Amino acid sequence: MKVVTPFVLLACACTAAVTSHSPAHPTATSATADAPAAGAPSTMPAESYDTLAALGSSVAPGMREVARKPGTGGGEPVELVRAEARDACLRVAFEADAPLVTKLVDENGQVLAALPVPATHGVLAEGGPVCVRKGDVVRAIAEGSGAHVRWMAWESP
Repeated sequence: MKVVTPFVLLACACTAAVTSHSPAHPTATSATADAPAAGAPSTMPAESYDTLAALGSSVAPGMREVARKPGTGGGEPVELVRAEARDACLRVAFEADAPLVTKLVDENGQVLAALPVPATHGVLAEGGPVCVRKGDVVRAIAEGSGAHVRWMAWESP
């Protein structure tokens, strides 16, 4: 219940109905019925990260926010964090205006976490943070339509 509650609130805040929960991926909600038609204007506010920021206390307790990045569902990587000074452990959440398949990759393209079912929002690495060594990078990738997506990352102090 504690894991589902933030996403129900997220769905309400985005005025999107939660259509189903996948037992294999409790942190994602499939919303193909709510997806805008191809070429339709985005239903997401231009740069509002409020609903993602509200998730911080439940999905990343004790962590600090380190990135807010926009992207698209075209599969282009978005650099979230570069671990310059030390190893980095992250939690990452996203929201999009159409269902996307999302993943986190390191500098070499190795998958660190993935949400293989298309979703309009979710948390990657539901079992805990993903970690990379000093000098590495964490990138987010969303595959699907050209939907708009917002990424937010939190890092261990």
